[in-house]
Amino acid sequence: MNLLNLTTPPNPVSCFKAVGIDKHSGNYALKIKSVHINNNPAPTAVPDTFGCAFKGKITISPVTFKAGYPYTNRPEKLEFYSKYSPVGNDTALVEVLLKRWTGTFTDTIAKAAMNLTASSVYGLRELPLTYLNNELPDSAVIAFYSSRDSLTARVGSTLYVDDVLFSGWVGLNEISKSAATNVFPNPAKEYITIQTTLKEAHNLRLVNALGAEASVYSIDNQGFVVDVHSFIPGTYFYEIRSIENRVVDIGKFSVIK
Repeated sequence: MNLLNLTTPPNPVSCFKAVGIDKHSGNYALKIKSVHINNNPAPTAVPDTFGCAFKGKITISPVTFKAGYPYTNRPEKLEFYSKYSPVGNDTALVEVLLKRWTGTFTDTIAKAAMNLTASSVYGLRELPLTYLNNELPDSAVIAFYSSRDSLTARVGSTLYVDDVLFSGWVGLNEISKSAATNVFPNPAKEYITIQTTLKEAHNLRLVNALGAEASVYSIDNQGFVVDVHSFIPGTYFYEIRSIENRVVDIGKFSVIK
């Protein structure tokens, strides 16, 4: 996000090369520090207290973020070493998305996210990916945030990241949707019905393709009808959870207009 420094007046730099004891191996590590954006060119996309690094591109005029880079594998997990010095009750975040352009819309192949809490020394973090279909991706998004939530973000929270890599392999035949859950119509224009025979089903959580929570519903008689009139067209994912908040089934559907 250092390109935000090119605005007039300039914003402080938030990403640095870490050396010495602040690297894990090699010559450098990535240091991300939450800073106050005093001239915010994109307030709807960038919080005023912010620190982020991702693989992709940023343009300044107008400010646009194009996260992602070409990638066509199906890894099991993202591995990296990190340490974190938060200010107050701040929390860091890492997010991963594997995506594929279908010719009409961008489909999410897999996703993962992990909160990072205070750690004074480097530790190995392993972030398993949740696959939503059997397709191969064409791009990947990896993003690290020194402050995950605008409500708790604090200037000075600092995240160090080193030795980042994808590992393992998930085969094309290893993801299967549970036969216990039925979703119709799919794609949907006005309403979508999600029915399940899973006795442990307690609530339904919907998220959009970026991983942002859309809604949470209680499940009555193992089913729910969702009004999607106000949903932006695209791909959505559902998680059926137990009363203990354990995920018992996942799936996806599309909304069209």
